[in-house]
Order: sequence, then C-alpha cells, then structure tokens
Amino acid sequence: MTTIKLYELGPTRSARCRWTLLEAGLEYESLGNDPAIIGSDELKRIHPLGKLPAAIIDGKPLFESAAIAAAIADLVPDKRLIAPPGSWSRSLHDQWVAFALTEMEPWCWTAELNTMDFVIPEDRHVKAIIPQCEMLYRRSAAALDAALADTPYLVDGRFSVTDIIVGYTLNFGEETGWNAGFENLATYLERLFARPHCTLVRHAAGAA
Repeated sequence: MTTIKLYELGPTRSARCRWTLLEAGLEYESLGNDPAIIGSDELKRIHPLGKLPAAIIDGKPLFESAAIAAAIADLVPDKRLIAPPGSWSRSLHDQWVAFALTEMEPWCWTAELNTMDFVIPEDRHVKAIIPQCEMLYRRSAAALDAALADTPYLVDGRFSVTDIIVGYTLNFGEETGWNAGFENLATYLERLFARPHCTLVRHAAGAA
C-alpha cells in the first residue's frame, strides 16, 4: 500500500496536490498546515528552499506541485487523471503545465510579491513592474483562451491533472482581475469549480 505524506497549507500551491489526492481517492497524511512550517529545517529536508508543497511518497521526498500531482496521478492509472508516460497526450500535459508555470504564473507571483509584504518588505517593492506583468500574463491568457474555444478541457477533451495545475494558475490570475474579457477562461474556471473535489478558492476579481 502506498503511503503519502503531504506538507500543505490551504492557500498555497499545495491545493493542487490535495485536489489530485481527492480525485485519486488516495488516503494521505496531512502535515504542516501552519505558516511556521515554511522555511523550517523539517521542510528543508524535503524542499531545499523550505517551501510548500512537499511530499513523501513511499518514503521518497518530492517537491513542486506539478511533480507531486503527476506522481500521485500515476499511482492510479485506472482513474485516468493523467495520460500514460510516453504517450502524445502526456506530452500535451507537459506542454500546458510548462506553459502555465512559465508564461502565466510568474507574472501573478511577481505582482503579488510587489504588493504584499509577506515575502518582500514593502520598502523593497517595485510597483512599476506590475503593468508589465499584467501585459505578459494577458498575452498568454489570450492564447489559452483560444485553445479552450472548442474543448472543455486541455488534454483529450476530458478532465485531468493538467486542468488542476492550469486551473490554479488561472485562478491566481482571477485574483488580480487579469482574466477580464476572456470568456472561454471564465467558463473553464466555472467548470472546474463545479467539480466536487475542487480545492480552488473563489476570488473577487480585483487589481494587484
């Protein structure tokens, strides 16, 4: 029997891993759930930067939400939460996950870092960068909006871990108000929120 321990905290990217576990129907031990765990020696034994999420699967440490979610999904191939390794659909999964994590999420994260002082103190904020972040995010959001024009989900037209990863990023963009005007993204997010195990938190759209 697979043993899974997940270091998590509600508003962090660990929500992706928790959602995947719920969809997979796998039992796991939840650890952390306290902001004090971030940066701790305990967490650094798994994640070199002491960040969340981090996991121990069958005694082996793993970090980064996309990697953890994929590893979990691979444990339950019958659930079809992720395409089989080596398949073209798995390559499409990798494509969209990489797109979300490199072409969209960094701009949301940079804007947040420069508007909230939980990581960088306010006197070191560079607010002038935020309009550029919005421009870059929306350029990629437009491409994703077009990709979702004729399909309900990103890989093979069916829900998968790909949508969990990308959906979290889009919800991050929703928090900043940067998804405004993209109708396909709006209906896609609603589709994800409608799933019983969804761990996304609804945001009132605003400005970073």
